[in-house]
Amino acid sequence: MKPRRIGVFTAARSEYSLLRWIIKEIHEHKDFELLLYVSGAHFSSDKGYTVVDIIEDGIKNFIKIECMLDSKTPTGLSKTLGLGIISLSQVFEDKKPDIMIILGDRHELLIPVSVCLMNNIPIVHIAGGEITEGVIDELVRHATTKFSHIHLVQTEVYAENISKMGEEDYRIAVIGAPGIENIKRIPLMDEMEIREKIGIDVKHPTVLCTYHPTTLEMKYSVLSQIEELLQALNCYPDLQVVFTAPGVEVGSAEIEAEIMEYIENKKNAHYFKNLGSRLYLSLMKYSLFVIGNSSSGIIEAPSLGVPTVNIGDRQKGRVLAQSVINCSYYREDIVKAIHKALSNDFQKLAKKCRNPYDPYGDGMVSRRVIKILENVEIDENLMRKRLIFEVKKHEWNTLLKNK
Repeated sequence: MKPRRIGVFTAARSEYSLLRWIIKEIHEHKDFELLLYVSGAHFSSDKGYTVVDIIEDGIKNFIKIECMLDSKTPTGLSKTLGLGIISLSQVFEDKKPDIMIILGDRHELLIPVSVCLMNNIPIVHIAGGEITEGVIDELVRHATTKFSHIHLVQTEVYAENISKMGEEDYRIAVIGAPGIENIKRIPLMDEMEIREKIGIDVKHPTVLCTYHPTTLEMKYSVLSQIEELLQALNCYPDLQVVFTAPGVEVGSAEIEAEIMEYIENKKNAHYFKNLGSRLYLSLMKYSLFVIGNSSSGIIEAPSLGVPTVNIGDRQKGRVLAQSVINCSYYREDIVKAIHKALSNDFQKLAKKCRNPYDPYGDGMVSRRVIKILENVEIDENLMRKRLIFEVKKHEWNTLLKNK
């Protein structure tokens, strides 16, 4: 029997790190042929040329979709999408997948969903149904849900959100968060290994900071947001702060410039364009708390028992663990949130709280995805979607049951 061709699309380091184990399982599966489409910031030297991460993982026969322009303006990003659609369409003329896997809510997802729609290729969307009110990702995510045929979500709350959007319940399965699998399966570095790798001694009180543009925030500019955060960090001069790069979005250049200026005269502040999953999670493990507006503070940090100071509206609407502290953009509120995160009581709470993104308690998301890919029938019933607004929870996870 001919192997089933499984397409996977990735356009950024953060997204690939979440897809890593799913890609690995597909690559090693005797009945699957992996078609990995690599695009976007993976080929950007400005973002650490993260295609190297894929090569180091042993995936060498990937398909390049180079389309990203240097410009981070709305015009430049829009042109990148157009070029990506053209490039992927041309690749599909020679060889196309039987089914395509995509993850998340980045604007680059508009590339594969558009091309798959025109080629009548079913889409498996991971991490839909979530709410992040402060960014255009919110719109991309829900649009992608309507493009997609199978919805693999991180929590039951998100499953219900998708069901309420009119998606048929048998198409929905709760699988947990792929990021948790990295914590379960990647051997994290110890203190000495981190120091040898990047010269940072995590025995010194350390904080991990990732801040992305809030692209739907109209009241507070990106510049004022990052300035307030940096001023708040100034109130804790004894903390060692490790900054990581924002994603490729409108406003990311301003954030990077402010961080670079901030660390110039500070021995305790460091900036890295691309740490990679293992090093990033290892630093998170030894951090007193993580701060910023990254989804990693919402999803991965609770599984490591690390508090999160979540700033502003970028993640507003997500399901939160008890270890997450929300605060506004104002430095006074950020300082109060940091003070709470550093308290003994909150540190103890974070170490024992339940992570809602690990509903099965095993973190083995890739195995559930593989089971679905093995069982799903690619037929007219899958391709013809109907709008049904009645929530039927008993039909969720049908795809995970043995046939």
